Amino acid sequence: MKAIIMLLASTLLTKQIAGAQQTGSWGDQGNGNYKNPILESNYPDNDVIRVADTFYMISSTNHFAPGMSILKSRDLVNWEFSNPIMPAPITFDSDFNLGPHDVISSHATWAGSFGYDGESYFAYWCHSKRAAKGGRTYRIVHVKAKSMEGPWSEPREITWPDGESINSTDPGVMWDRETHKAYLACGGGEIYEMSWDGDSLLQNKDQGITVTRTLRGESAKLYKFDGMYYHMNTHAHGKNTREQVISRARQIEGPWESRVVLENGNGTDRCPSQGTLLKLDDGSWWFIHQLARGKPEERYNGRPQFLEPVAWKDGWPLIGVDTDGNGIGEVVWEHKKPIDGFPVTAPATDDDFNQPELGLQWNWRFNPKMDRWSLTERPGFLRLKACVSLPTNDKESIKKLPNLIGQRLVGQHGNVMTAKFDFSGMANGQEGGLHISAGDNNVIGVKKDDGGQMRLFFKSDAGETKLMAVTQGMAIHQSDVWLQARVESGLATFFYSLDGKEFTLLGEEARLLFSGFTPNMVGFYTMNAEEMGYIDIDWFQYDYDGPKGKK
Repeated sequence: MKAIIMLLASTLLTKQIAGAQQTGSWGDQGNGNYKNPILESNYPDNDVIRVADTFYMISSTNHFAPGMSILKSRDLVNWEFSNPIMPAPITFDSDFNLGPHDVISSHATWAGSFGYDGESYFAYWCHSKRAAKGGRTYRIVHVKAKSMEGPWSEPREITWPDGESINSTDPGVMWDRETHKAYLACGGGEIYEMSWDGDSLLQNKDQGITVTRTLRGESAKLYKFDGMYYHMNTHAHGKNTREQVISRARQIEGPWESRVVLENGNGTDRCPSQGTLLKLDDGSWWFIHQLARGKPEERYNGRPQFLEPVAWKDGWPLIGVDTDGNGIGEVVWEHKKPIDGFPVTAPATDDDFNQPELGLQWNWRFNPKMDRWSLTERPGFLRLKACVSLPTNDKESIKKLPNLIGQRLVGQHGNVMTAKFDFSGMANGQEGGLHISAGDNNVIGVKKDDGGQMRLFFKSDAGETKLMAVTQGMAIHQSDVWLQARVESGLATFFYSLDGKEFTLLGEEARLLFSGFTPNMVGFYTMNAEEMGYIDIDWFQYDYDGPKGKK
């Protein structure tokens, strides 16, 4: 194992608990309680299914590969990576290949829903496909597997019986084994009967069951508890705000009655909604959901996941806590864990690249060129080979660069992300380094000029012109360089070191912003005017204020 340099920013608030369990201002507190959010990172549009004693959560990945991440947990609080549904490269749609018309950016695949028919597991989600005349069309695709951990089948579209695309988002599915009927909910307020094998709908558009015409919205979910049918969806309420709605009926055909069960309040101001209702073996009920913060500068690392206790009254759930006494729940900020006895953990972040496969924390922006990276050419290192950017109006830009790799930012405080690079394989004209990217891109790295001289630089397109502004650093005469980014409340600064001990600031502080549905990712890149040269990343370490998994 390689020695990993432990680097902590002065603002890092984490504390160490006996053993090596790390806690912080969110998630498992190590004392039997948790603090919301339970996942302070971008795992939006969840659906959760329980298989034996393990919970599996699906999360949107948009245009990144691998596609549709699955996490797993034993207690609903501590989560780790399980597997993706679609490994990289994603093959069922050529739009995942970076091209001049990347209309699936921030869209592509999102809002999944799990199902189980007694023999097979299912996952359905919305997929944005490029339309023949430009723009996008919304399609519902689905996959099957005998195990939640795969392998999963190739995604297939499910259509209306007449062959037309459903052209809707955020599906929810349910297999009613008492009546041997399957259903798909979509469009915010309609339910359609589906074949038992999950491959086709049995009703055309507008022939389904209407649940509600008023409290409509996205992120449909379907349940059956104690003989009663429940339909959940997210209802738009005011500007950029959503609330959680639940409807119920004794018969699937209705009549349905609806009410709001989770709203803003108790310190939230935007969208506490879009999640999964669960009953545990001890009879307790829980709701796990996303919460989008209000301002773009607050949403820079995406939509975190919250966990709420649920109390039932007169056949209706009260989610969270009713602080204003109006009968509608709001989020809780700290609560006893649903299930005791499991250690503090979190999705992986650190990597020493000693494994034969790329860690599940890493995502490629669009499909990678598989021949332009390797974990085996130099064992113990991630080798990235220089790629050529597609044409843009900015020769410094990385927005159209293949093989941009990254992982989700974590938490709001104390982020210190450090990587050790070996630049000895660089060719003349090549550059590479550490980036934090979303709509805006910020890079600290090394460039080797046409004369063979290597020089540090920082560049960012976060300014008003949206063109990369380059800050030149010092010339260097060594190949080993440590690069670091620090983020505190969405403000990022970038540093370099030539000895792994003393770090020097380079460039201006950058404000990280949420862009579309794409959060900021931290990772690596390398580019050249020709496919010449490579860089090697020795290790990556990520410190932050929150639970952290063991290596």
